[in-house]
Formats: sequence, structure tokens, C-alpha cells
Amino acid sequence: MSSIITAAQLRELLDTDSELAVLDLRTPQERTTGHIARSTGVPLHDLEQRIARLVPRRHTPIVLASTRDLDERGTAILGDLGYTDVRLLPDGVGSWTEAGQRLYTGTNVLSKTLGEWIEETFGTSTVDPQTVQDWREEGRDVIVLDSRPHAEYVHHHIPGAYDTGGGAELAYRGLDTVPDPDTTIVVNCAGRTRGIVGAQSLVNTGIPNPVYSLQNGTPAWEWAGLEIVQGDEKSLDAPLHVERHLLRWAADTLAEAEAEVLDSTQVDAWLRDTAHTTYVIDIRSPEEYAAGHLPGSHHVQGGQLIQTSDEHLAVQQSRVVLIDTEDHVRAASTVQWLRYLHRGPLAIHTYTPSGLTIESSDISVPAVSTISGVELAEIVGTGTATVVDLRSSSAYRRAHVPGSIHARREHLESIADGASSPLVLVGDSSYLPHFAAAELTAPAAVLDGGIDAYLGELTAERPAYAGDIVDQTGPPPFGPERDAFYRAYFEWEYSLVPSSEGDPDFGFDRIATRTRLLR
Repeated sequence: MSSIITAAQLRELLDTDSELAVLDLRTPQERTTGHIARSTGVPLHDLEQRIARLVPRRHTPIVLASTRDLDERGTAILGDLGYTDVRLLPDGVGSWTEAGQRLYTGTNVLSKTLGEWIEETFGTSTVDPQTVQDWREEGRDVIVLDSRPHAEYVHHHIPGAYDTGGGAELAYRGLDTVPDPDTTIVVNCAGRTRGIVGAQSLVNTGIPNPVYSLQNGTPAWEWAGLEIVQGDEKSLDAPLHVERHLLRWAADTLAEAEAEVLDSTQVDAWLRDTAHTTYVIDIRSPEEYAAGHLPGSHHVQGGQLIQTSDEHLAVQQSRVVLIDTEDHVRAASTVQWLRYLHRGPLAIHTYTPSGLTIESSDISVPAVSTISGVELAEIVGTGTATVVDLRSSSAYRRAHVPGSIHARREHLESIADGASSPLVLVGDSSYLPHFAAAELTAPAAVLDGGIDAYLGELTAERPAYAGDIVDQTGPPPFGPERDAFYRAYFEWEYSLVPSSEGDPDFGFDRIATRTRLLR
């Protein structure tokens, strides 16, 4: 059942120690036009796909804060899935601003604001690209550590930069590349946040080296007329051993951030406590996670968890357990900043193949009509089916069934009304079209096994879209549009600290004082 909640009541709930999830059901593009800072974007398009992971307990209070029509539709879906406490603002996010509260444009606002606050508060040193290039040409002892995940590094990076594998890996892997205390370290990313956070993370370990974040990252490197390259170059392995001073720093940092170290019995007790939400997140590298992990845990590298905390920790005041190796260096690198973004209990657990299992809270997939990849290949081009691709627009653009239309859930009824043949809905391992098919009144079938099961030849030619592309919010891959994106993006980032001043949803100074993190 749903009920109405006023903006004043929501404000009170956000300021308490009670669990609460604020969900925004608009498209990613619509959400960037203005949203509540402590909300999580879960587009109606994939609500059933993501809700069990984001809000695993069915009795957690949920407030929907998008538009009234979307929220009413979302309420019906959540009710059918067993969620018992769903509340709506009278006029969606409009009710929030009418009550004098603030909305924020862009994405990952809390995380981005934290990055700017870190630079301002800790005095994190920055350096411009041309200076770094001059240092290199002068023969200065300088290394560049790339703080992004491996896939971003391969897409493009500064020549000679080391691929650390991600922000929380900087101290764990990156410091092995530093030959002596006088080596200058420059940390870069694709913008500002991960460079600033990464550089300050290294400074916080107490190393004597001069450490800088590269001002405005790889976009500024290109604007300076300097070379950008693609592909693998200098990937770093995990260290054979962790230095003693790093182990001490990790233990001290966890204590300062009030993060407990839990054994399997204690983690299991948290998971069995049905009155509280517990997220178990493995922050190690993708390779380590693939080699072995706790069944039911989720993988988000530590640096990306800081960058996108609102996308993973939807329930305010929930418990979070981070999985790391026994040194806890990556856990400490993550927790020292996660404490500013998440107000609930934080804990660390050392990964061992212990038999600890996190019970699944997944949503049951409805039974719908299906069609095989062989059948679809036979009828493509005959006009006896209308193929609708519900995957992400980027996946569709790369390869799709010839003649198919890319669409979102909200387009399906109008497509069905105008189609002369039954619909075949296409998904993949990340998107199951079954939920959308189940609510359609028109005849529809799902491609069994998703796009990988299609036995015909896929194409990137003649893409067709049922509406605007609204699921992409990042920069274009390359070109002038990318430059324009980043110039506007940096202006937005510079405005975050002043625009959030006095907003209780931020309050980084209070958190620093309470936890002794601001030394």
C-alpha cells in the first residue's frame, strides 16, 4: 500500500537514524535536470531488475520522488513485488522545492561534492598538464598513476601512466612503483573527483613524496595539445607483500572511521537480522572477485563505490560490509571517504572461502511467452514480428537484430498499438524483458536467452529509436562534443560546494569532526 508523505515529513526522516530509501523513477537524463541529493535513480524501465539489490528488505520504508504519474505506477509495481511501505510526495520532486528544499542537477552529486570539498578542506595539491609534461622533458623523477578502472584506462590514457585498476588500488598497487621518497606522484582520472580523492588518499597514508592530482584530468591533457593513447600499457599487479606502515595506516584509518572488522559469525548475524538492511560489497579487483567470492555478495571496486555511492547504497542508515584481503588497505582507502557519504554502520570482512552465503532477495521472473533464437532468425525480414530491443541504447547501437527498434518500457503500448504484427522483446543478461511483457495487453513474446541466443547475423546499421536516447548521461567517446561536455561539466563541479552549503544532506564538516577523520 502507498500513502502520501509531505516534504517536511521526508526532511525529518532523512535527518533520523531510521532506514529509508528515496527512489527516483525518471530516466537518467530526466534525473540530471534536478533531483533530491540523497535519492537513488532507479528508472521505471528497469525497476524490477534492480529493486531487490537496492532495497533487499520488503518492509523498508520507500519514498518515491520523481513525478506523480511515474510514482503511482511504481507504487503498483512495488506493491505487487511485496513491498509494504511505499510513500509518495504529493507532486513528486516539485513538492520538495515548493517546501524550500534544494534539488541538484547532474549525477552522483554527493560523491562529486565530496571530491571538491576534499580539495578545498585538505588543500590537496593540483598540477596542470603542461607542467607535468615539462617535468617529464626535464627528466624529473615523476610517475603518473591512473585512478580509473581498467576499462577506462584502455579506452584512453596518458602515455606512460600506470594502470592501477582503480582508486582504492592506488596505495595497494601504485606505491610499489615509487622508487624513492623524492619521486613526484601525479594522480589522474577522466575529470576531477577520482584524481582528487586518489591523490589525497595517498597523502593520508603518510608517504613523504610530493603528490598531486592532475587538474581536470585527461580532458585538460588533450586541451593542452598533449598526446592521449589507447590500449594496455602498464598494468600493475597486486603486491607480493604490503609494507608494515601501510598495514598500520589501514588499521588506524578503519578505527577513525568507526568501521568494525567482522568475522564470518558476526557477518552472518548481521545478515540474519531482519530488522536491518545489510549490503555485502566486494571491493577487490574484478579478477579477484571472479576467482572466488562470497555467494550473494556484489562486486563494486572501492574507488567506484565512492564515485557512485548513490547507485549502490539506496537505503539510508543501512549496514555495509566491505570484502577485502587481510591487509585491509583497499578497505581503509574506501572507508575513509565512504564515511562521509553513508551514515549507517560500516564494517570490513576478510575474504576466505568460508562457506558464508548471502541469501538472495531476487524478484521472481514472471512466466511469459517466449520465442527461440532460431525462430526469430527465421521470421526476421518477413514482417511477421515487430522486434523491440529493450537493452541499453549503447548495447543496441553496437549490435542489434536487423530491423529491430530500440525502445524503453514506456514506449511499448504505443508501439503495440501501431504494429501490424506481434511484438518480440529482446533483452540480455543485464535486462530481462519479461516484466515489461507481462504488463502488456497486446500479444508479445520474449526472445529466450536474450540477444546472445539470436542465431542470425547482428548489425550496427540502420538503428531505429522509438524515442530520444535518455539512458546516457556521460560524455561522448571522443570528438568536439566530448570537449564541450567536459567544459560544462567542470563548471558544474566547481559550483557544487557553494551550492550545497548549509544543506543537511551534505554536512561533511560535522562528519569529519565526529569521526576524527579530519586531522
